[in-house]
Amino acid sequence: MTFLKEWLMGVVAAALAVALAQALTPEGTVKKVGRLVGGLVLLLAVVGPLGRLDPEDLAVTAAAYAPLEAEAGERSGEEVMKTLIARKAGAYIEDKGTALGCACTAVVEVQEDDSGWPVPTAVQISGSWTAEQKRALSRAVAEDLSIPAERQNFQEDVP
Repeated sequence: MTFLKEWLMGVVAAALAVALAQALTPEGTVKKVGRLVGGLVLLLAVVGPLGRLDPEDLAVTAAAYAPLEAEAGERSGEEVMKTLIARKAGAYIEDKGTALGCACTAVVEVQEDDSGWPVPTAVQISGSWTAEQKRALSRAVAEDLSIPAERQNFQEDVP
């Protein structure tokens, strides 16, 4: 993992340096030569570290990710889709709450609708808000995610 991070940082640093050099280079032949040199620098930044790659490090990294791959393989595509929809809908509600000025967290329940598609069906929202903020957030959840008010459970945090 360290190798990947260092490699990516090197590529980004090289890209920034090349972009800066391009911006400062005057028009004409010098700029064309600068583009060629900049391209070569980026190529070296991308390919160069691969020569130092240790196969043992790759084996350790692969072993670390093996359990994640096994878990993903065990879960069906439908379960993965439900999880993604629940997370995205929860993040949307939290962002909407932040835009309204209240701090909240949301846990969304997802089930398949009549056509077999996973859709958000209920939500548990925890946080602190004013009465107006709660009404606005509830209205947004009902309108934007089609989760009716009776399936929105608000739990206010007690300070």
